[in-house]
Amino acid sequence: MIALPPICDRAAAAALYPEIAESLGAAPLAIDAGRVAKIGQAMLQLLVSAARSEGGIAVHHPSDAFCAALALTGLEHIIMEGGLAA
Repeated sequence: MIALPPICDRAAAAALYPEIAESLGAAPLAIDAGRVAKIGQAMLQLLVSAARSEGGIAVHHPSDAFCAALALTGLEHIIMEGGLAA
């Protein structure tokens, strides 16, 4: 499981990109979004790209800020496509 940091800005997206890219496969990649307090466009783009990969992603414990950002941008249907994971 890859845990997102509290501040998901461009620097955080750049730092997580190699780990996320390497972890993608046939099964959904588990993403822990429980600590997210702020999320920016770069991280959202990275998550959209991962969600559209072969196995997609499964978001666990999405914080209120994470959910609010998805609602604001209209990306819930892409990032949370498989529904909320436990």
